Amino acid sequence: MIEIFKNTPPKNKFVLMKRFEKVTFQKNYSIKIVEDFFQKFPEEKQGRKNFKDKEIQNVKLLIYEKIIKKGDMIKADCIGNIKEKTSSKNITITVSYFKKHE
Repeated sequence: MIEIFKNTPPKNKFVLMKRFEKVTFQKNYSIKIVEDFFQKFPEEKQGRKNFKDKEIQNVKLLIYEKIIKKGDMIKADCIGNIKEKTSSKNITITVSYFKKHE
């Protein structure tokens, strides 16, 4: 099981995998389809909010899935130093992978 820390994990338990330090994952997102749908059918928008926030959250979940799969592939024990950056059309997440002390 991979442990996840927002900041740096405890140094007495984990050591940084130098090769996998500050790995960047990027993905573009668009809410154009949703906006076009609601322009065509405005009555459907009633009572629904935050479509952009929900789309950003869905894209972040997809990126985190890739991050965890890569951690399994390289046999990392911990993911730390997570930095998220969201712009108007792009989401970037930077992480570092750690191994347990042996």
